Amino acid sequence: MKQNPVSQRMLLLCACAALEARGDLVRLDPAIHQALDGGVTVNELKDAFSQLYAYTGFPRSLNALGVLERVIGERKAHGIEDNDGKPFVRPATWDDAALALKQGTEMQTRDEGGTPWDYTFCPQADYYMKSHLFGDIYASDQLTPAERELVTVAALSAMNGVEPQFEGHKECAIFMGNTREQVEYLCQWLKVRI
Repeated sequence: MKQNPVSQRMLLLCACAALEARGDLVRLDPAIHQALDGGVTVNELKDAFSQLYAYTGFPRSLNALGVLERVIGERKAHGIEDNDGKPFVRPATWDDAALALKQGTEMQTRDEGGTPWDYTFCPQADYYMKSHLFGDIYASDQLTPAERELVTVAALSAMNGVEPQFEGHKECAIFMGNTREQVEYLCQWLKVRI
């Protein structure tokens, strides 16, 4: 039997990301239980849901974090001690805007396959993406850049009207270290389950 190209842990995390993007809090609750039982850490879930606000908006991100907090509380009340994972460390970029822009520009260039990205039509969006999304958010070490891109692909796969970003991030996921087989497997897996 052929082994899945994406780990079960990553599939469970991506299922949570897709449900966050849909705003499906009813199905997110059991998905979080499954993810925690399947080796996803609390801090990985926090990081994924926090990252997704850049793609799905703060309301869905905060709602998912609220479900996570409630689930953890319920599990604790039932004697289940979940793995927090690596302790959260405040990234240095949060205190240095120039560093965030520098590192974010480098990360976004890597994400785009080595091609520098400049959105001169709207300099504000260009700055926000380089400095905040790829500088501040990607500076957290809870998820690898490859994992972050799979989380992003999962979320975008569950949304309507974002096809250009979905297709673009499938390529970015490959540039960040995933294989095409992994990306396609994830998308097919989500299509059947979410």
